[in-house]
Amino acid sequence: MASKLMYNLFYYRILTTSFIAPQTMAKTAYRLITTAPPKKEPEWEVEFEKEVPYNIIKIPFKDHIEEMKKRQPLPTLSKIPDLPEELTVLEFLPNSNVQRRPETVICSHGWGGRGLNFYKFIPKLQEKDFPQHGRTDGPEAGAHCFAHGINLVIRYVDGPVYLITHSLGNVGFWGSYSFSSQKEKDAIKRYVGIGIPNDYEDILFAFENTIGLSRRCHPYFLDIHASCFGDEFCRNQIFGKVINELNIPTLLIHDKNDKELDFEKAKETASHLSKKQYKVKSSGEVKPTFYESEGLGHRRIIRDDDIIDRVVEFLSEDIEF
Repeated sequence: MASKLMYNLFYYRILTTSFIAPQTMAKTAYRLITTAPPKKEPEWEVEFEKEVPYNIIKIPFKDHIEEMKKRQPLPTLSKIPDLPEELTVLEFLPNSNVQRRPETVICSHGWGGRGLNFYKFIPKLQEKDFPQHGRTDGPEAGAHCFAHGINLVIRYVDGPVYLITHSLGNVGFWGSYSFSSQKEKDAIKRYVGIGIPNDYEDILFAFENTIGLSRRCHPYFLDIHASCFGDEFCRNQIFGKVINELNIPTLLIHDKNDKELDFEKAKETASHLSKKQYKVKSSGEVKPTFYESEGLGHRRIIRDDDIIDRVVEFLSEDIEF
């Protein structure tokens, strides 16, 4: 009860202040969105972490930053963020009786999340925490940091990868793809996007609704993001068009009751998929590449057993297009 009261006080203070002084409040909002919220570790994730062994990998950002400087000017996300010294990766290996495959599965969580949000997927995943999220500390957070983190891990793996991304993790992947080399793009063999936006403003609106930022503040908030990440990415990029260019097996999943990212906007993103369905070879069943769940919302969707089974099946060798 007390926490809800504190949230309401925070929400209406932001709403009032951003209506009266939208330009000033836009700067405050930018500081908030580039600073991860207090870490919350659900009990089920804590228990899972105690029971399942994993390796901790520390990947330095130094060489990555030097490589990004060579690629300047980047086509999008033009500002190289203030990255930490290293990215913490939690590596979960398959059971010894499971045949090893060459692909590494990389999980990318959303804003305020951590890699263990994907704990139900983990027997087949390598998962990671972004700056200020989970076990990776850092001076800055946000989609631009997510993008550089994804690119860093893809180059570190230096082999075929499958990606599973949720919410802002999708934006991080799309941003990473925009400045990836052809070799890095070719390394991505399959992609699963869960809880997807249609453009960058969808993410901003979701954040604004969470903290109570008034609509008067939005243009100034968007201007700040565009000055850091580029007009093309923040104002003009339709993420569905990026998906259309991937030319790899892609599965998008979105819940009809998602209150953070609008379902109709997700449908617009999915309309750009070049392949609308795939076939499960063992059963002959044909399934859509845009799966519409219902009743799971924005976060519970990545803990739902039916969703997990669908994703794992999609990443198996039992599908064809």
